[in-house]
Amino acid sequence: MKHAIEGIYNEGKVIFNEQVPVKGKSKVLVVFLENYKDKIDRKQQLMNTFGSWEDDRDSEQIIQDIYSSRTSRKENISL
Repeated sequence: MKHAIEGIYNEGKVIFNEQVPVKGKSKVLVVFLENYKDKIDRKQQLMNTFGSWEDDRDSEQIIQDIYSSRTSRKENISL
């Protein structure tokens, strides 16, 4: 009989989320539900958004550009 139990793999060990209904030895198949490479890529994507930029303008000019680029809707929206 096949039985699936969810658990967490951490540094070479699997910790099950519930009691194992098997006594003694049993053949198992471990399937990783999350792609480890995707986790690294997501972390790297996030890390790539951090940092600063170079600009020849002073802070007042940058602030003025930000304020002047803002837009808003002038039409009324009915719900």
